[in-house]
Amino acid sequence: MEEPITQIPQDDWVDQDLLTRELAGSLLDQEIEAEQERLARFDRGERGDDIVMSREDMERRLAAMIAVRDRVRGDGERVRIRGLP
Repeated sequence: MEEPITQIPQDDWVDQDLLTRELAGSLLDQEIEAEQERLARFDRGERGDDIVMSREDMERRLAAMIAVRDRVRGDGERVRIRGLP
C-alpha cells in the first residue's frame, strides 16, 4: 500500500534557488575573469560603462570573489592576481 503524499499549500521555491557548488564555482570563475579584464583595461587607461569602481574597490571585490570561490570549492586552488599579494 502506498503512503499518501501530503501537499503543502505553498510552493517550495527554496529548492529551486539552490546552486550546486560546482555551478557556483563556475559562475564565480566567469565573474573573476571579467573583473580581471576590467582591471587590465583600467590599468591601460581604458574606460567603459562596466568600470564603475576605483581600482582599489575592484581589487577588493576580486579578492573577495576569489576567497568565496576557494571556500566553495574547498580544494585549496588559488589564483594569483597581478598586482595583488
